Amino acid sequence: MPRRITDACTCDASCVEVCPVDCISPGDIYVIDEDVCIDCGACEAVCPSDAIIEV
Repeated sequence: MPRRITDACTCDASCVEVCPVDCISPGDIYVIDEDVCIDCGACEAVCPSDAIIEV
């Protein structure tokens, strides 16, 4: 199931650092490119604000 980063994101870049396929791009809120995401869950495990959810 694809994951999405919600507006609870604290933008600390920990999710970007653990992503094995570089599918997360920074901005005001980080964004997951669902076409690139392999749904490994690595980002969800390090998210400090529980902003990454399955959709």
